[in-house]
Amino acid sequence: MSFPRIRPFTSGPSTTFLWLFVVALLLTVSGTTKKHAVSSLVVRTAYAPFYTLNDAIGKLATVYRENNELLARVVKLSAENARFAEAARENRRLRALLGFRNRSQFRVIPAEVVGSPSVPVRGTIWISAGPGEMAQVGAPVVTPAGLVGNVAEISGGLAVVRSLWNRECRVAGLDSRSRAAGIVQWAAGPYLRFNYVPIDGDVAIGDTIISSGWGERYPEGLPVGEVREVEVDSTEFFLTISVDPFVRFEALEEVFVIDAPADSTTTEAGQ
Repeated sequence: MSFPRIRPFTSGPSTTFLWLFVVALLLTVSGTTKKHAVSSLVVRTAYAPFYTLNDAIGKLATVYRENNELLARVVKLSAENARFAEAARENRRLRALLGFRNRSQFRVIPAEVVGSPSVPVRGTIWISAGPGEMAQVGAPVVTPAGLVGNVAEISGGLAVVRSLWNRECRVAGLDSRSRAAGIVQWAAGPYLRFNYVPIDGDVAIGDTIISSGWGERYPEGLPVGEVREVEVDSTEFFLTISVDPFVRFEALEEVFVIDAPADSTTTEAGQ
């Protein structure tokens, strides 16, 4: 004896149709209140995923907008921080300049660097001072770090400075330790040369070279640079000495012109 097989309840198009038929029948025989309740339940069930998706999209849009606002604030704060850092550096630099001016035994005229040729043509610098403030041709130009060069030409409040990197700029110098004398001049390469020091002269790496004051162009004691190399050649009469200047010419912004008497027509080892 065989019994009819009872098929398990499965979902499918027929099941969906059956449920829809049942819901429709209930809505037909039910009262208005129940109809509204059932309708609300069906709508909430059918549209729930769309509500969830819409809510998620709204939250993502909010997060995106807030992220952009935060990014804009970060950029603004970074710019403000950079301005504050630059202001602090400028304040320290100006304090150093003011201190140098107050310590100087000469009358010094502050001037602003307004231009210079790019490397390797780096022997000339243009500076600007107030009207009538520029000193005479030949006046030394310095910073708190050391000697820059001398004034070569003047036009109104502008002046052309012949720097240590100019072949025509020569400075009578001394080794501050041994007092060995020579002439500082640039010829080629990354360093200045301390020339005409006898082969038996006492100059060592690390020594400081200063202006000697001979020739009355540059006052005595202006820092020039540090000895980096000393070469001895027994076939030569003089040492080959390389000097790294103290002034960083690529970063010059302000300088001082020393208003000291100087004869611009005098030919000396500091022209």
